[in-house]
Amino acid sequence: MRVSLFLELHRDKKGQAMVEFALILPLLLFLLMTIFEFGNIFHSYLLVTSASREGARMGVVGQSETEITNRMHEICATLDTTKLEILTAPDLTDPDIAEKVEKGLYRGVSLTVQIKYEVPLITPLLNYILPDPFPIQATSIMRIE
Repeated sequence: MRVSLFLELHRDKKGQAMVEFALILPLLLFLLMTIFEFGNIFHSYLLVTSASREGARMGVVGQSETEITNRMHEICATLDTTKLEILTAPDLTDPDIAEKVEKGLYRGVSLTVQIKYEVPLITPLLNYILPDPFPIQATSIMRIE
């Protein structure tokens, strides 16, 4: 009697692996989507940080605002550059300030370059957890030489 009960219970475990897989599959998919999303956001953050640093460096050695902006757009070429918001302080778009920077009259003053970007999320489930689009920003401050 006991042996037949054991054999009957052993035969009933055929679908156990499928049930366990069905229970774990949503968690695995969520983890996979999170990894993809984190990689996308981190890639964008690295590009924005690098562009901010490069823009500040170009600005402190006397490059114009258009050259700085063009270089930042080149660095962030894999991103949607229409969503880049670039701010500089002192404002290099002002012709008087740009002329003074080129002449060296602003030597020793800090130049701040700030880039803001909104990363669009690529996975649908994380929209409920993270803001879509996910905002990132980078700021670089260097002294004008």
